[in-house]
Amino acid sequence: MFSHVSSEFFSWIRGALLLLFIINLGLYFQNRKRLFLNYSLYLLFVFLFLLKPVVSSHWREFYEAFGYSLLFFSFVFYVEFERVLLSSKDTIPKWDKYLRIKRDVILFFSLSLPLVYYSFGSEILFIILFVFLNSLNIFIIRSYFVIVRIKGRSVHFFIFGSISFLVLGNIGAYFKMINRNDLSALGFEPMMFTYLGVIIEALVFTNIMGNIFKQIMEKKSNLKVQIAMKQKESAELKMIALQSQMNPHFLFNSLNSINNYVIKNEKEAASEYISAFAKLVRLTLKNSESPQISLFEELKVLDVYVKLEKNRLVGGFIYEKNIDSKLNLHDIMVPPLFLQPFIENSIWHGLAGKKGEKCVKLDVFEVDNCILITIEDNGLGIDEQVINRNRESSKKKFFGSFATEKRIKLMYNSDRVTVSTRNIASGSETGTRVTINFPKES
Repeated sequence: MFSHVSSEFFSWIRGALLLLFIINLGLYFQNRKRLFLNYSLYLLFVFLFLLKPVVSSHWREFYEAFGYSLLFFSFVFYVEFERVLLSSKDTIPKWDKYLRIKRDVILFFSLSLPLVYYSFGSEILFIILFVFLNSLNIFIIRSYFVIVRIKGRSVHFFIFGSISFLVLGNIGAYFKMINRNDLSALGFEPMMFTYLGVIIEALVFTNIMGNIFKQIMEKKSNLKVQIAMKQKESAELKMIALQSQMNPHFLFNSLNSINNYVIKNEKEAASEYISAFAKLVRLTLKNSESPQISLFEELKVLDVYVKLEKNRLVGGFIYEKNIDSKLNLHDIMVPPLFLQPFIENSIWHGLAGKKGEKCVKLDVFEVDNCILITIEDNGLGIDEQVINRNRESSKKKFFGSFATEKRIKLMYNSDRVTVSTRNIASGSETGTRVTINFPKES
């Protein structure tokens, strides 16, 4: 069974290597990870090298000159597989330089072997192979002491599989070198050890690759779940945003205002109010079709909204708007009507119960490549503890300004997005300031 490399045992191992090559190449095309490509090419060249004893006579001369080049070509891809598997560039950056040198030296050596064969013959070739393999073994053994410091189960499996091939491969090479002139005297085929080392290493590495592929699939599955959750959250926010934009109370009160104008026979006021109301509804519905609009469009809609609210609030209020002239409002994108809930809070929770002059200020500036928006009123002020409690209770269901805060953070997905509400009462003065900060570009 072990006396000739064309026996069933050796054929089974060659077939297994070819099958593993096809599987790993297929996995590479599925996920495009270089790890699978390097490993599949390593298996391919080992398989081609082991075909030497069973090829037809037409290929004998080729294998005499290039057979060992195929083996060392496999080592080139083996080193690349090792570097990717161990992430040596990050985990052992200093030693990674040596691994790259090792790869380049093996590549040069493999290309030079046919030249040595044709120039000096097989005897000199065997001697050079013997010296080079022993030098390579010393480097590999030394590398184990570096690699073992890397954490992870894959590292220990890699070392075990690699040592299996190293030890058994060298035993086979030793017997073949010593008895190269009369292999029949041994009573067994020295390549048996090499085959055993190859299949043990292949089985161990296949276990590693299986675990890695499983992790890749789990990450993809988790990513799909996260995307689905984001899409669900986005859909919820879109519905909540539309609800907050077209607040039922606002619609009801606006219609009541129109009705009051009609009852009082104030036709011009009613007509003007209806026109502004229709314009707001049209712009709101139009903008709700897009996840984001320009800040220019946002402020245009906000002007219409404020105009309507001035007519509804007893005594009206002053609306001041200060925009940085250097800003191109058309290039700054925001969620539709994301400022409206804050203005609404200022009017109906701040100014509605206040006596005397009422004022809402809106400032838009650029600070450190971010857009800084402040909404300030001189209303009754707020209880910051109540605001914080409401924010905590809005994890499952949020409306108004809390929904807007979630929308702007979801859109920019940046640590630089902040929304804060502060009571700015001082002495006899009262009021509230909302500060919104987000990157200039999403």
